[in-house]
Amino acid sequence: MKYILGSGIVAMLARDILGPDWTIIPFYKSRFFSFNPSLDDNFMVANKEVDCFISDKFGLVQKFPYSRAYSVKGMLYKQHDDGLCQDWANNLFGLGSPAHISAYMKYNTEFSVYDLRVNELYSKYLESTDISKGHALGKLVAIKDKTLVFEDGKRVDYDNIVSTIPLNVLLGLCGIGHDLKAKPVHYMHVYTEHLDFEGCNQVLVVDKMFSFFKVSNIAKNRYLFYFNEEIPFPGQYFMSFLKDFDILDGTSIRDCIVMGNIPNLDIVENMNIFCAGSYAQWDYCMDVSSCILRLIKYSQRGFTEKKFIDKLI
Repeated sequence: MKYILGSGIVAMLARDILGPDWTIIPFYKSRFFSFNPSLDDNFMVANKEVDCFISDKFGLVQKFPYSRAYSVKGMLYKQHDDGLCQDWANNLFGLGSPAHISAYMKYNTEFSVYDLRVNELYSKYLESTDISKGHALGKLVAIKDKTLVFEDGKRVDYDNIVSTIPLNVLLGLCGIGHDLKAKPVHYMHVYTEHLDFEGCNQVLVVDKMFSFFKVSNIAKNRYLFYFNEEIPFPGQYFMSFLKDFDILDGTSIRDCIVMGNIPNLDIVENMNIFCAGSYAQWDYCMDVSSCILRLIKYSQRGFTEKKFIDKLI
């Protein structure tokens, strides 16, 4: 039997790509794409290797330019710069900056995105994807000896698993120790007519004088601020650099930013468990399109031989 662990956007995409003989074992709804506005980047990066999947599933989809800029002392730098990128990463991750962050951002400063909203796509998948079979199995409490163990004591053998749940959760289910670390993000949804991104869609804040590390323009005059820390008096905080504004809402997500370099996944791959997704792989640089590509390659090659893993991506 073949199973998909998770019920977020990557799990839904995995079921779509791999086919109906894969059973979804649901956990929780997406922490990011169950909300409006979405709490994560609500777009899919255009990729030639993903185009066929997009057109097959959603028809002719337009592409639009998307741009990021580094913000330093009130100035926007629209070209990628390794030094600025590393300074920004240090502001975000501290000592937990992944080694490949600059290599990733080099190609993700000016790019194209599909005319698809991830939260809308996720909502449609929730309506159209049957997860009743996996839901009926109950709560998964352990994975051992190629067997899924459920809360009521039920045991189900598996051949292959695609895991989209956070890697620390998967390792806990497998009884494997780890030292994985993640940090929270605090969000503020703000309306203001007094921010100028100079045509950019998103700003990466390098200055450590600010408590936020990223700001996304999500609609006309509406912005989503990503904070490293909780702000006790947000109104007072925003007054220090904005003229007029309204705080529309705010929230926090624990264990939101995965820290450090990509861990070695051999220990779970040897159990015929394939990880797909930023949290599943513990890789900050995995976006939705990257996950689609990874799943497509997995579907084309199967998981019958461990040796193919090294050639995946």
